[in-house]
Order: sequence, then structure tokens, then C-alpha cells
Amino acid sequence: MLTERLNELLERIDATGAEIAKKVGFDRTNISRIKSGKRIPHPDSVTAEKLINGIYLFADNKNNLGKLCEVVGTDSKASAKEIKAALKSWLYEGYDPEMSGGQNGTSGKKNSQEAGASRHFAQRLNSSMILAELSNVLLSKLIHADASLISRYRSGVRTPVPNSALSLQLSSVLFDRILKNGKEAELCDFMRIPVGDLEEELFTYWLYGKDEQEDNVHAAENILGIFDSMPSGSALKLPDVKDVLVADTPGETIYYGVEGLRSAVLRFLSTAVENHVPTMCLYSDMDQGWMTQDVTFLLKWASLMFASVKNETQISIIHNLDRSLDEMSDAIRSWLPLYMSGRIQSFYCRKQRNPRFTHTMFLIPGVACIRAFQVSPTDSDAIYHYYTDDKSLDIIQKEYEALLKSSSPLIHPLPKESYPVVSDVIIIQNGLSLATMPEELVKSFDDAELYENWQVNNSLLIKKLETNSLYECIPLADEEALSAGHVAITPAFSTTPHFYTAEQYSMHLRNIIALSMEYESYRFYPIPETPFSNIDLLISDNTTKITPTSRQGLSFALNHPSMCVAFQAYAKTLMEQSKTDRNSLRKMLEARCR
Repeated sequence: MLTERLNELLERIDATGAEIAKKVGFDRTNISRIKSGKRIPHPDSVTAEKLINGIYLFADNKNNLGKLCEVVGTDSKASAKEIKAALKSWLYEGYDPEMSGGQNGTSGKKNSQEAGASRHFAQRLNSSMILAELSNVLLSKLIHADASLISRYRSGVRTPVPNSALSLQLSSVLFDRILKNGKEAELCDFMRIPVGDLEEELFTYWLYGKDEQEDNVHAAENILGIFDSMPSGSALKLPDVKDVLVADTPGETIYYGVEGLRSAVLRFLSTAVENHVPTMCLYSDMDQGWMTQDVTFLLKWASLMFASVKNETQISIIHNLDRSLDEMSDAIRSWLPLYMSGRIQSFYCRKQRNPRFTHTMFLIPGVACIRAFQVSPTDSDAIYHYYTDDKSLDIIQKEYEALLKSSSPLIHPLPKESYPVVSDVIIIQNGLSLATMPEELVKSFDDAELYENWQVNNSLLIKKLETNSLYECIPLADEEALSAGHVAITPAFSTTPHFYTAEQYSMHLRNIIALSMEYESYRFYPIPETPFSNIDLLISDNTTKITPTSRQGLSFALNHPSMCVAFQAYAKTLMEQSKTDRNSLRKMLEARCR
């Protein structure tokens, strides 16, 4: 099919094989062999990449991009990367490396192999989009999502949350288009089911088929996505704290049910704000729905909490160890803007929760406390006591301190220059690391602050490589952006912004090649694109360090065991998708150097 489609495309854009060959420095006989079907390059080969780049550049120079996009079924306003991806998918639809002579059919052997390869969501999605004849841009419009998100799904760096509105809409659109195109038989071959058994529900299950590993990956993506879209307190539209404050009611000591708890909490936080209390201590192992499911209350809660932080109240919160990752995600989403203040001390309790009971303690030492202890799951009908007497407050403070002794930090600040002492490390970020930059290149920027930070980071890197392994998952810079001088040095360890030239970027890549060859403990994975635009990640066995790219110097460490397992699973999945041997990596990076 590649042969027929290539000839059709060249005719539509008024191109000859010689003109395409000239664009990319090919021997014209290479194009002739591909056009005649004597040679079919692998879709991931350098030859295929050059062919696709040559076609794109020719169409662009001849103002024929509109014709090209019309043929391959993508939007002419799409980015160069998206158009090239659509071109590749269209040219290689039905590709089978095992078929001789380069004439690719739809043999049972092919479908069996592709079904086996479709165990990962990205591969299943890609197969489905080809059958549906949908590009990233067209699919994104049909499900009202961003095309870049579809690209990340398709490249495997992100996956949608199963059973979410977006994921169900995605599977529904794909299923309808595949049936409309009459490709039921091909789809059933991928799914390994008889045509008569094909149903939308079964297709959805196949598309998102998951196991424990994929559950962890989804959980990690969900949590990291919260950090990636992290708002600041000023960015949140909160009610004025003056409109939220409630008067104290000294005679009221008992509150009933969820609504009673919310009333008690508003009274409790209003007391904290009006009295500028120095400390607040919080613990609850009950379901977080009382706080997160009522948006109006949540905004009032947030307004009072931000007011407490503004008053410089130090807030200590103990999370429970055995909450589900989804529930932990909800809690982090609610608390994250407050963590930015640096006034939150966050812990998780190492002791397992008693499944028969739930326990709540919200304490302002010496001032007030909300306390409840009830049979689970009767939270909605619970009785909450509001204490203000000294004796009760003293007893409850001792209870909280006992819990604190059985707790470990959950989210806490970290210095920007740090690696775990004993552990392998996986780094996922948007740009090449400062630590891997050659000294000659750092000095060429004539920036004392940058050089000082490089010395610290490079020393930590070498020390880590001598004791453990370090893996970097980083997308290579877009060549157009690089030529335009828009690729910044990241992370920005300098108050002065710096941007790579193409030659400087090549120097950095050559040093990465040298590190890879010198240290067996160093591996570089050129992922297709960054999964998270606004955060950099450092993942080890027992810690995940998250650094907002817009706020260098501010990093958070997450130590919750279940989260660490999920982050490890996510990172290893990403690495597996971009896995390559050292020699192939060297050749690929050398091809990018100028």
C-alpha cells in the first residue's frame, strides 16, 4: 500500500521522485525503488523519516500543503509535527514488515502480530485511528479536546483515565467511524474476536484494557496532572474572606452529619483567621467528600485557609496511608495551592486505619477543636463535638502528637539541587539537563550564576553515576524552534535567560553521547514529546521530586509508598516505549548534531 499511496501523493502535489530526493539529500534511486515497490523502508527508519520530511518540505515550499493535508486527512492549520505524523500514518496504513516485495496486504499473520502489539493503549489507539481514518486534529475536534493531547495519547506519553467522560467519548467516536468505514473485519482481527461478537462496549474494554500496572500508570498521571496544572492562590477565584467569616457560637458544642461538619469547620477556620493563631493541626481518615463534593463550601474553605496562611499560621496535616490513590488525588488537588505558600507541613500516618471506625481531629492548640469518632461508614450521620475547654484541648493535642510520631512526611520542600542518596533515579523533563551540559558550553554563556549552578549539579550527577543508575527521559528540541533561537536552557538556573543556537545544542547532545558511552549507569531516552509541560520530575524508589518549571528553586517531594509505586510504574512505561540500544541512540543523536 505504501507504493500506491506514495505515487498517488506525489501526483497530487505535483512532485517527482527526483525533487523529493533533492530536498533531503537522497540518492534519487532510493525514491525510485520505493516508488516501484522494490524497497519498503520500515516506518521508524531514518529513510522513512527523510522521505516524510522531504514530502513535507516540498509541499510547503510549493504552497501545496493544503493538497497534502487533504490527501492524508488532516487540518492544513495543524503543526508541522502533526502533519508529518498524519502523513506517516496514511502512507503506512496496513504496513506489514513480514510481507515480501513490499506489497502489504491484510493477512491473518499481520493481524495476529498487530493484535499482539496492541497490548498498550497507544498502539491500540493508533490502530483504531487508522481504521477510522482520523488524524490527531480531526479526532480532537470530534471529542472537543486539544490536538496535542491526542498526540500524547498516540505517542504513549499520556493515557486517558478509563471510564471518564473524555475516554468514553473517544471510544464512541472511534467505534462509529470504524463501522462507517466498513472496517469491522479488520477491527475484529485486531481484537481477536468473531465479527458477530463486535459491540461498542467490548471495543471500549479492549481499547482501555488494563491491569494493575496500568492502574498505577493512570494514578500517577492523574496526580502529576494536578501538579502540571497547578494554580497559584491569586489565580483562584475565591470569595472575599470577609463574606465567608462566621460568628463564633460559644454555646454550640455538637454538630450532626456532613452539613453539621461543614458548619463546624467554617466556625473553626473563622476563629483561626480572626485570632491569627500560630498553629493548626488537622487529621481525618474519613472520606474526603464532605470537603470536595460541595463546590460552594470548598471555595469558602479555601478562602479561609488562604487567609490563615496569609496570617502566617503554620498548618500541620496528617493524611491517611491507606486511602485510595484517587482519594489521595482529590486531597492533593484541594491542598496543592496551599502547599505553594510553604506554610503547610504534610504527613501520612504509617499505621493502618481501623476499617470499622473513622476518626477526625481538627485542632487549634489552646483555642478550639472539632473531634469525632464513629463507626464506618456512617460519616453522613456522625456526631461532631466542638471543644473549647482547656482540659479537652490538652488531651486532644497529646493524641495528635502521638499520631505525628507514627507519621512520615508526605509532601515537603526540597532544594533544587538534590538526588536521593541510595537509589536509581529517573528524570522526566522538558529540556536537556544543566548537569549534562559540557563545561565549555556553560562557560560560553559568560554567566557566573549559571556556571556556579552547573558545578553543583554536574558534581551531583557524576557522584550519582558512580554509585547508582540515572535515566533521563527528555524530548529533543524541535528543529524549527531551535533554528529560530526559541529553545531555552532548562531548567533555568539563572536570572538571565539563555537560548541554544543549533551549534550549542549539538555540543550538548555530543556530551550526552559521551556520558552514555563512558558510564554504563547513564541512559538517555529521547521521548517523542513531553508528557507534562509545566513540571520536571525526579523519580526514585521512595521519593518523587516535582519542580514547577515556572518556579525554579521551589520543589516538592512526595514520599507516600503507594504514590512512589505508581510513579515508578509510569516512568518505566515511558522508558519502555522509547527504549533503544546505546549504538542506535548514538547514531540517532549524531544525526541531530550539526
